[in-house]
Amino acid sequence: MWITSSNNIIRQPEGIRVGDVNHPASIFWCWSKEQLAEVGIKPYTPASVPEGYRVTGAYTEEIDGEVFERFNLEQINDIN
Repeated sequence: MWITSSNNIIRQPEGIRVGDVNHPASIFWCWSKEQLAEVGIKPYTPASVPEGYRVTGAYTEEIDGEVFERFNLEQINDIN
């Protein structure tokens, strides 16, 4: 997955317009991470919620040119 500088998530490679330029889907496997970043596209890793927890907040974090979704979690207590 990838994310654009306007926070659009790209789930699978597809042709994309950046500014006035149309790029084919092949940029996602032919271009380096650095080349994609030059046109505002970065690798993206979504977060998942472990069983027994709920999300209390969400944010993204960029590490080495890749964007990771992060959650603030709270444990769900069973009411018995």
